[in-house]
Amino acid sequence: MARKKRSQKHNLSPDFRSDQREKLVRRYRKTILFNERERSLVDQYCKKFSVRNKSSFMRDIVISHILEQLDDNYPKLF
Repeated sequence: MARKKRSQKHNLSPDFRSDQREKLVRRYRKTILFNERERSLVDQYCKKFSVRNKSSFMRDIVISHILEQLDDNYPKLF
């Protein structure tokens, strides 16, 4: 029977891990306002696809859209 590989994160120093955790702390707030129709649409989507955390869902959607736009508009030499 094959042995499971050990996770690499246990080999990291505690200082490094706490430093990384500190960098990922969300400190800045942005607020989105929806009209009734938009809110209903988001609620329906979340219910249909079992989205439990709407905040994370919105963050993922926004960041993925931004990254997609950056990739599309990346300067090309040729």
